[in-house]
Formats: sequence, structure tokens, C-alpha cells
Amino acid sequence: MVAGGSVLAVAASGALGGAERVLVEWLAAVEAPVVLACPPGPPADAAVAAGITVVTIPRRPLRRRGRTARAAADIAALGRDVARLARRHRPALVVASGQRPLLAAASAPLAGARMLALLHDLPPGPAPLDAALRAATTRAAAIVATSGAIARAADPAGRRLARTHVVHPGVDLERWAAVPPPAGTSRALVLGALVPWKRADLALEVATRLPGLMLDFAGASLPGDAPGYTETLFERANRPDLAQRVRFLGGRDDPRPALAQADLLLHCADREPFGLALVEALAAGRPVVAAAAGGPLELVTPACGRLFPPGDAAAAAAAVTALLSDPPAPEAIRARAAEFDGRAAARRFAAIVEQAAAHADRG
Repeated sequence: MVAGGSVLAVAASGALGGAERVLVEWLAAVEAPVVLACPPGPPADAAVAAGITVVTIPRRPLRRRGRTARAAADIAALGRDVARLARRHRPALVVASGQRPLLAAASAPLAGARMLALLHDLPPGPAPLDAALRAATTRAAAIVATSGAIARAADPAGRRLARTHVVHPGVDLERWAAVPPPAGTSRALVLGALVPWKRADLALEVATRLPGLMLDFAGASLPGDAPGYTETLFERANRPDLAQRVRFLGGRDDPRPALAQADLLLHCADREPFGLALVEALAAGRPVVAAAAGGPLELVTPACGRLFPPGDAAAAAAAVTALLSDPPAPEAIRARAAEFDGRAAARRFAAIVEQAAAHADRG
């Protein structure tokens, strides 16, 4: 049994996306004993490599709509997993990382443990699901949101600000070199999973308005999320107006090589919760064009990029043209990235976790 004052973290995804990478990095900074419960796969492997104890739970396919009876049954099953692990490990604190773990842990008996909600996403809708997520946060002793946009969405009335902490993820700038952009044809990079809400389709429409632009996608689809979506992207990319100008590079554990080949990052998500890919691009000295909503509003300034109205392909194309014709200085871009210090973020998260766990011990 893990000693009192320990932490049980719960994650539901078996894919190593930005949220999962942040979770592993932040948990590794916690001094108290940590157990991570997650499905087998890259996040579990990354946690083990970081020295975190891992217990596996069943892999349950991602259902972003969250409206089906099967999705509700999966949440209930995850709740039973959380309750069982809480009884076994007797943690002081349960960290529910993401919306599904939050819903599951909020309805589960936690064997006297407190709960911390780690929020990476904006409420997805419809209204009943959003209300359920907000209700689930009321059980949390503390809330950590990775952007101000997420914090406001979780608590639009601002009633729980005293226990809500905004901790922006970041990068270790020493691991990133500002490589000069390649000479020749201009190239934009889209970095992230090929899922509908990231709006890769809009990036293709932006490229149609810029005949001299090459476009790369570094990302892959997620299991169980929008079957057939990538096929529609491939079909669109092969039409005459885009033929030979689009490359699909697949998922990348390390985005630096793809960024080194690009002049800028194009990020088209209409409702990006934060956008770790944007910080990574800035660390590589690449300016960013992103939709003016959610996390990008907290990240992108005129010194490092341009914003456009969400969903507006013409405005996005104009922003790309402006950056290509008058790019910001790489030093200014990297200076903005330095404001999002990954090590400092991990230390702050660890302090919040350890404070919550210590209060549980005294209670």
C-alpha cells in the first residue's frame, strides 16, 4: 500500500497528446508518492520512463460527443476503477486529469481522499454535459486549468476562483534551437491530431487561397474519433487546386524536425483550449497564425504571430501572407516562448498538489 500523503492520478486516454505529455511532466515534479492509472500505451510508457508508478486500467474508445448510453456506461466503469484504486492505495489526493476522469471521480467513493480537477479542455457541449462537468468540479478541493479560457468555462460565474488555479503549460527552452527557416517555397505546418475540432479542413481551404504555399500536417487521427475524417482530408488535398502542395507526415513524437522545415505554424481550431503546439512553435522561432479564441488569445501577440476570426479562411490566408512578407524576429518569438516555462509550470502544479494532499492529511 502506498503511504498516506500519496497521490493517485487518473487519465483516460491511451494516446500521447499534449494533455498527456503535460500530465506526465507535471506528475514527475510532485515529491509525494504518485501512482498514475491510465490505459496501456504511450502515456503509460512515458510515465514509467519518468519514474512514475503506473497501474493500467481498461482502454475505452474516445467518444467526444459523450451523448450515448455506451459513453455513460464507460464513465460509470471508469468510476468503479477509480473507487477500487482509491480503496487499494488510500491516497490523500485523487488527480482527475481530463473530463472523463473528472466525471468518473466526482461520482465515485474516494476512500476519504480529496479530489483535484486538472482541466485541459473546454466544455464540449451539449448543455447537459457542460452542466454535468461544472457540477463535477464542485466536488474538487482544487481546480487546475491549463488556460484562463478553460477556467472561465468551468466556472463562468467566478464563484470558485479561490481554489481555481491557471497554470499554463510550457517548454524547456534550452531543448529548442531557433533553426533558420528553409530557403525556397514558403511552407506552413499544422501540428496536432487530425480530428474535426482542430479544423485541418480549414487549413486546406487557407492553402487554396495561397497558390504558392506548401502545407504540412504533422499529426494522426485518434482511435474511435470521427472515423472517415482523415479520408475526407486526403481527398480534398488531392484535388487539382492543392495537388502536390500538401504532405501528411503522420504523428510525430518530436515536432522539432517538422517545425524546422516550416516558415510558420498554422493553427485553425475554432475553440483551442490552450495550444501547447503554439508554444513549441514559438520555442523553435516560428511565428504562429491562429484563430482568435480560447488559448491562442493568451499566447499570440503581434510580436510572435497573427490572429484571425475563427472559421474565416480568407482572414487566415491574409494573416499568413502578412507573416511571410514581414516575419517577426526569431529572438522576439523565442522571448514570448520563454514566458511559458515548462519547469516553472511543473513546480507550480506540484506545489498545488502537495498543498491539497497535506490538507487532506491534516483532515
